[in-house]
Amino acid sequence: MESLSTTPNHYLAELLQRAERERLWEKPVWQRLMHYKPTLLGGTESQVDGTDFFLSATGKRDPRAELRATLAGFFTHMEVPPNGLSPQCRFPARYFWLDSQLHFDPEQLPVQDCPKFNFFMDGIRPHGVTVVFPAEHPDSPSSMFGHTLLRLDRANQTSATRMLDYTVNFAAEAGDSSGVGYAINGLTGTFEGRFRVIPYYMKLREYAQMENRDIWEYRLKLSPEQTRFIAMHTWEMVPTYYDYYFFTENCAYHLLSLIEPALPERTLTDSFGSWVLPVDILRVLRRNDLVADVRYYPSRYRIIQARREYLDEKSEALALDIFNQGLENHDDRLQQFDAERQADILDLAYEYRRYAGIAGNSALNPALSDDERALLLARSRLGIVRGAPQVAAPQTSPDNGHLATRLGLGFGANDSGGFLQLDWRAVYHDWLDPLAGHSSSYALAFGSLAARYYGDTEQRKLRLRRLHVVRIDNMEPWDAFFRRVSWRVVTGIEGLTQSDDRQGFILRGGPGISIGTNDKHLLGYGLLEAELGAATAYADNARLAAGPAIGLMASPGQHWRLRLTASYLADARDRQQDSARLEAGLSWGGQARPSLRLSGGRYRLLDGWYNEAQLSLKIYF
Repeated sequence: MESLSTTPNHYLAELLQRAERERLWEKPVWQRLMHYKPTLLGGTESQVDGTDFFLSATGKRDPRAELRATLAGFFTHMEVPPNGLSPQCRFPARYFWLDSQLHFDPEQLPVQDCPKFNFFMDGIRPHGVTVVFPAEHPDSPSSMFGHTLLRLDRANQTSATRMLDYTVNFAAEAGDSSGVGYAINGLTGTFEGRFRVIPYYMKLREYAQMENRDIWEYRLKLSPEQTRFIAMHTWEMVPTYYDYYFFTENCAYHLLSLIEPALPERTLTDSFGSWVLPVDILRVLRRNDLVADVRYYPSRYRIIQARREYLDEKSEALALDIFNQGLENHDDRLQQFDAERQADILDLAYEYRRYAGIAGNSALNPALSDDERALLLARSRLGIVRGAPQVAAPQTSPDNGHLATRLGLGFGANDSGGFLQLDWRAVYHDWLDPLAGHSSSYALAFGSLAARYYGDTEQRKLRLRRLHVVRIDNMEPWDAFFRRVSWRVVTGIEGLTQSDDRQGFILRGGPGISIGTNDKHLLGYGLLEAELGAATAYADNARLAAGPAIGLMASPGQHWRLRLTASYLADARDRQQDSARLEAGLSWGGQARPSLRLSGGRYRLLDGWYNEAQLSLKIYF
C-alpha cells in the first residue's frame, strides 16, 4: 500500500485527523473487530494469526496503525489476499463501523460495488442469532465436551424452516489427524482454526443422525441490526485463521469473539479462566441476559428409543426382523397385527433403516434405498397419519449442570490409620457427580489430582494418591438395536500401596459391554481391562496385567448417585503384583451446590489387602 504520508488525498487526511482526535483505535468495537487482547508485557496483540487479515505490516500488534491503513485502503481498489477483494469488500464490518463513527462522504469516498459480499448476505438474510450446542460425543476427540456453533436465522423462522438457515462453525483443520496426534496438535496450537459457513441441515444430520447427539438451541436477544453486523464480521473472518488450542482458543471461545463486536458494552471472552468448554459460553450468555429461549431437539437415537416404547417385545422383534431380512419376508407376520400396530412397527423399521444407512456409510445421502422405499409404501397404504414421537427434554439443560472444575476435601481411614485428602479436577464429570445436565453413560476427567496427609503414621507426610492426566469411561448400553462397545482408558500416576509411599505410572483400559434401562437410571457394565505400569517398586520396573472389571451405576433419587465396582488385574509375571478393587460410592448433591460423597471398599495393592472408607465434600466452580 502507498505510504500514508505521501497519499495525495485531502479527505483521507481529514478522516485520519478525526480518527486521531477521537482515538478510534481504542474503542471497544475496533478492538474486537481486530480481536486484540492485552499481552503479558503490557502491549496489545491480535489473536488472529492469518497475516492477510491485516492491512498494516504492524497491524497484528498496533491497533492505531491498522486503523490508519484500513482507512487508506478504503480509497483503493487494490486486491487483498486471499480472495482478491478490495479493502471495502474484504472488510465490510470495519467499513460499516468506521462509517458510523466518521460519517463518510460518498462523494469523496465512493461506496464500491461488492457483488460477492452482497451475494453472501442475500443468501443468508440474517435476522437473528441462535447458539447451537450438540451434546458431548465420546467417540470423537474434538467433541468430547460437546460443541458450539452459531446459526444465522432468517425472519419468521419456524422449527422446520430453521434447517434452511446457515451456521457459522469454528473448528480445527485437522486433516487425517486423530487420537494421540490430534490431542498433541490441539494442545500445542499446531492446527489452523477456521470459520466455515455451512447449511444447518448438513450439521443437523451429522450431529443428530450420524453421531447420535442431542441438540440444544439457545436463541439470543440480538436485534436484526446486530445480527447483520455479526454476519459482516463473519465474512471478514472466513478467509483467515487462528492457531487452534483445544482448551482455550477453541470453538466456544471464538464463537463469542464473533459476537462481541455487536455488543460493545459486554466483555464476553474475558469471562473465562484457564480453559474454555463449549458449555461455558452458554453460561456466559445466560449471565449476560442474552438468551431469549432454549429449545431441545432429540437425536435419532432417542427418537428410535421412543418408538420402541410404543411396542411390546413381539412387535419390536418383528420390526428388527423386517430391518434385517426385508419386509417381503415378514409380511404375513405383519398382517397378524391391527393397522395401528402395523404402523408403529413399520415406523420403527423405517426409522432404524434410515439411521443404520447413514451411520454405516458415514454419508448424508438424501436418496431412499429400495428397502426404505418399500417400507414407506407399505406404511402409506395403511392410511394412518401419525407424527414423530414426542421426546421429553431433559429436566436440566447443559448450562445448568454442575461446573466442570472441582475441589474436594475429605477425611478417611484405612488399615494404616486416618488421613485427610485434598483433591482437584480440572474438568469435567465423573459417575458420582450430580447427574443433571450431563450424560448418564459417559464420564470424562482431565487433570485429576489427589493428595493425602497421613497423620497416624510414624512419618507424617503429604503423599500423592493420584495424578490422572485423562480418564474416559464410555458406557453406552448394548441392545438388539444399538450394539455399542463400551470402553475405558485411564493414564497417569497412582499410589501403589495403601499409605501411598510408592507411586507408579499406569496406562489402563479396555473394551466391554454395558446394559441399562431405557431411562439409563440403572446401568451395568463388564470390561476386560489391561494395564501397563512402570515403577521402581515393580519387579524389573514394569508391570503387565489384565483382568475383568464390572460395575453398576444407579440414580436412586433425584439428587442421589450410587456406584458399585469390582475389578481384578492379574500380573503376567509376578502374582505378588496382582491388584484388586471392590468399591462402593454414594453421593448427594444438586447441580448448583456442593455434593457430599461417601466411599469405601476393600483393595489389594503391592503391600496386600486393606480396607478403606472416606467422607468428602466436593465443590464445583
